Amino acid sequence: MQTESLSKNAIILSLILLLSGCSFFYSGKKDYNKTVVGNVNGNDITFKELRASFYASPLLEDESDEVVKQEMMDFLDLYLIYVAKTIDARENGYFDDEEILSELQSYQMQSVFPYWLEMRFREELLDELVDRSKKEVGTMHILVSTREDATPADTTRAYETLLEARHEFLSAGEEGDFLALSEKYSSRQRGQSMGGDLGFISAGWAVKPFEDVAYSLQPGEVSMPFRTSFGYHLVYVYDVRDKQPDRNYSHIFFQSRGPNVSVEAAMVRADSAFAQLSEGANWADVVNTFTEDGDTRANAGDIGWIQPARYQPIFIENISKIEEPGEFTNPFESEYGVHIVRLDSVRTFESEQHLRDELYTLLRNLPRYRENRTFTLQNVRKAGNESWHQDTFDQFIAVHTENHATSVGELPFSEEQLNKPIYTIDGRDFDLSDFKAFVSERASGTPARFSYNMIEQYKNSRAEKVIVNITKREFPDFADLSERYHEGLAVFKLTEHQVWNYAAQDTSRLRQIFEADRDRYRFGTRYRYFRLSADSDSTLNAAADKINSGVPVEEIREHISGIILRTDTINNLIDFPFDHLEGLQENEFTSVFEFRNRPTKLYLAEILEPRQMTFDEAFNRVVADFQPIRDQEWNDELRAQYQIVAFPERLEQILNNIEL
Repeated sequence: MQTESLSKNAIILSLILLLSGCSFFYSGKKDYNKTVVGNVNGNDITFKELRASFYASPLLEDESDEVVKQEMMDFLDLYLIYVAKTIDARENGYFDDEEILSELQSYQMQSVFPYWLEMRFREELLDELVDRSKKEVGTMHILVSTREDATPADTTRAYETLLEARHEFLSAGEEGDFLALSEKYSSRQRGQSMGGDLGFISAGWAVKPFEDVAYSLQPGEVSMPFRTSFGYHLVYVYDVRDKQPDRNYSHIFFQSRGPNVSVEAAMVRADSAFAQLSEGANWADVVNTFTEDGDTRANAGDIGWIQPARYQPIFIENISKIEEPGEFTNPFESEYGVHIVRLDSVRTFESEQHLRDELYTLLRNLPRYRENRTFTLQNVRKAGNESWHQDTFDQFIAVHTENHATSVGELPFSEEQLNKPIYTIDGRDFDLSDFKAFVSERASGTPARFSYNMIEQYKNSRAEKVIVNITKREFPDFADLSERYHEGLAVFKLTEHQVWNYAAQDTSRLRQIFEADRDRYRFGTRYRYFRLSADSDSTLNAAADKINSGVPVEEIREHISGIILRTDTINNLIDFPFDHLEGLQENEFTSVFEFRNRPTKLYLAEILEPRQMTFDEAFNRVVADFQPIRDQEWNDELRAQYQIVAFPERLEQILNNIEL
């Protein structure tokens, strides 16, 4: 039986750490890497192998070299025993256990996408963000909104609409008015155009597909139609300039629109605030007195780092007049209201590394970083040398078209057609029957119809079936990590059988341990209680009155509605909320107190006196006491079975001649 103090994940993690690789440097002319420091089952264990496993677990920062050397000496025997356990697990079929293989597969699928991100995409995405952060791109766009599952007809219509707009703009030459075309062709939401002038955008401002296109264009160029999660876009770049530094501002805000307010009244109050600031009053005090922006009052009016592209021109025009941190504007009106704005600081970077660090923080919060699945699968498909069999797909479309009134799942394909490969990746063929089943599950409408966006979905889903093997091939360290996790799972299950379950099943040994020291297995004073919670104090007090009048506490919910009742037995009254029971006698209530946001009372039902446990009551404790005994016995069995030999004197000599 596994004790409560043992965590499966923690144990497996420690097993992985035992065998993970690491870097190690030492001075001295002699190479000790090949020196044999132990032998298990006839296989030599070298210092290099031992060292790599030892350093997988991080050391404490203040550990001296002498302490580290002693820890490595102690680690030698533990490691040799672990190697023997992996051999024993392999010999007894644990590596092929279906439950273990299923858990391994789950671990690999959970790990594979973050692994690609950290090992390949993070630096690529960061390099791109750093490069783009030095420029700003003035953009306008036309947006034709489409659903993600749009039909081929809808996507074709959107694409052709944008081609028409593009042709109209280019045909007009210098007279072309892209904003007017955006108003004409863009989809509308609540009566407003979804396109328009976006101002100057910088790295990280837009979704990545949009940013990719915008940064690929030169001033005066217009893109071809392209798709994002919002729909299909046409982008026009009217200028590219050096990135303007971000500035942090605070403001004092005065409402000038709405009932019972006016620009004139707002300006009068703003002038009063401005006069106090001009006379040297503390900015935070003036903000607290005057501002009508409740969201920023507590932070001295801080409105954060401002990128000019995100605000209205009149607002940017006024705040651009102040150049030095600490300066503030005269009161001015914008479409937001009336403001006095102070420049707090200008973002600067001490070095390229400082810039990278700041942008990495930004990157981690961008959808492109969190949603790396698409980029990973694109690379997996490339590494897997994917192939789309167009001839098979053409047959699918032909049958689908001929039987337009038939749902995809009912399309009449021949057996020969269904067995033809439609997609190949990493040497694995997926046939038309597989594609048909995939489409049938996702098709919508009556009858259920195929849409072209399902092709990418299908390719990605099949890439996931081979992603682990491809990742192992692309990243040998991932293959090693997977193997170590596999070992950890196998050794964990073997240990569960040889120690935890064994200890629980050897009842004769357990009784011997129990009888040898019965005084060890005792109950201290215990307290059996009931916890009553309700929406109001009055409900709790009514329940207490009922119980005091003779209604059994277990039946109180039959008499008073709205009562939540819990019961348990505890060993001490130290922790909240059980400290409220201190000093109570049996059958007494605590006063009402707040617990988990509800009025609560505790009822002390019984004080149980200390006594000796029966064997059944002490069983779990006895098992926990027996486990280390059984673990040592098993280690001795492994030493004999696999002829474990340690050479601590060799290890000591190495450690005395190297510099950690």
